[in-house]
Amino acid sequence: MGAGALSSRFSTWLLRPYLDLGPFVVGPTHAQSVERSWDAFTSADDALFSPQRAMHPAFRVALAAEAGAAYALDDPRRLPARLRTPRWERLCAALDDWRGASSSRQARLVGLLNALCLYEAAMALAPSRGVRAADPHVVARAFGCALARYLRNLPERVAQYDDADMSVFVDIASNAPHAPDIAFNAAARVFVHLAKTGASLDDLETWGARWKSAHARVTRNASTFAADLMTSRFHRGYAFLPQRRGDRAGVAALMDAAEKLARGLAPKDAGEDLLRRENLHALMESRTKEAMWLGDLDLAHARAQEVVQVDPYDAKAWTELGQARFARRQWRAASEAFLAAATLGPPATALARHMAGMCFLNLGEHVAAGFLFNEALAHDPLGVSPRLRIESAPDAPPLDALKVWSRARQP
Repeated sequence: MGAGALSSRFSTWLLRPYLDLGPFVVGPTHAQSVERSWDAFTSADDALFSPQRAMHPAFRVALAAEAGAAYALDDPRRLPARLRTPRWERLCAALDDWRGASSSRQARLVGLLNALCLYEAAMALAPSRGVRAADPHVVARAFGCALARYLRNLPERVAQYDDADMSVFVDIASNAPHAPDIAFNAAARVFVHLAKTGASLDDLETWGARWKSAHARVTRNASTFAADLMTSRFHRGYAFLPQRRGDRAGVAALMDAAEKLARGLAPKDAGEDLLRRENLHALMESRTKEAMWLGDLDLAHARAQEVVQVDPYDAKAWTELGQARFARRQWRAASEAFLAAATLGPPATALARHMAGMCFLNLGEHVAAGFLFNEALAHDPLGVSPRLRIESAPDAPPLDALKVWSRARQP
């Protein structure tokens, strides 16, 4: 699929920045972050851009499957010249010349590669001087390379990631006082990882205290916007600690504080507004999970709706709204949310089709369900759940033929 052909398919047009750095037109905040990372890469005067959200490697695999085999790469220089935009050519040239670049330029390059979900290329640029260099840009580069390694090996669920190498994050959090923003991010990464992988309460409390100290340092001289943004992030993440203790009131108090700050952010430019929306997306997504944990399905649904309002072109946001409606047994409304997610493409392409099929199955609309299970298999040939649903469909045309075809294609 050539550069022009990327626009012939909705999902690849919407997510085109990931494929050839084509300019962002409209799309989810994570795709807009690619554009903002490009701006930071090309302007030495701009601050480094550090988005909260990093896409799972499976996202890029799924997107490449829709764009064409040429886009299934881990190094941007492997994209054929005929498919490259001028921006992509500049990215490739920067990789070829990165040893002679300034530390600021190198850190920005790593940030752009991470935004593009090109983690293997970013991993290869790790500095040899470690994280204790006096130059904050060297520390930023080390953090970006460690983040790339962490994400490149990320399993489907963080809870299964006990063997993750967190050493660089620990080192930055402990030994980079001259880069307080990066130390804050590193401490956050360690604390949240420990919380999600079920580390001991003692370890979680220890790192919670270290993250709290990092938060105090980074907000001391920060702008009002930056301080409030980081404090909102801190409250949201730190809520894992009372959650581990079973303290529901403690969780709610921290999340309320995080939400109040998130809603009060006053961005001064488009870059800050993107950070505001990205933070509000992550916060309301967490608040949706909080409501599910509390067993309040109505509140979870209301919060999931707000995530969609904040980030209306994000497939994952629509999927989670569908799941909230599915939990309330609102089959028709849930199907609409899942179909919206499927339309928007990765990372929801196969799952959203399968879940929409489940909705139609519950509505008794078996042909529509069969069509969607078939579509899910087309995007994920190894999918077990849609295959089982096809097999259990009523005996009727065209479902009978679909069953025969599904059995013939079993791996």
